[in-house]
Amino acid sequence: MPPYDRALLHSAAHIRGIKNPSQLAREAGLSVPTAWRIWNGVGAPRGDHADRVADAVGISASSLYHRAAGAAA
Repeated sequence: MPPYDRALLHSAAHIRGIKNPSQLAREAGLSVPTAWRIWNGVGAPRGDHADRVADAVGISASSLYHRAAGAAA
């Protein structure tokens, strides 16, 4: 799986009023450590986590990966 686009994640999150990993954890129903890793790029959201993060920030899960893959090409 290609790397995900953290800039897109952060931009979409900020539009929704999510400004830190704790807020992402609350909104996406994730543990704070998991949200921190995703927010800071330590781990990419996969599967159910990607779906929850995408729903919380208002984008599609696939857009996190497609944009980053297209930017690298």
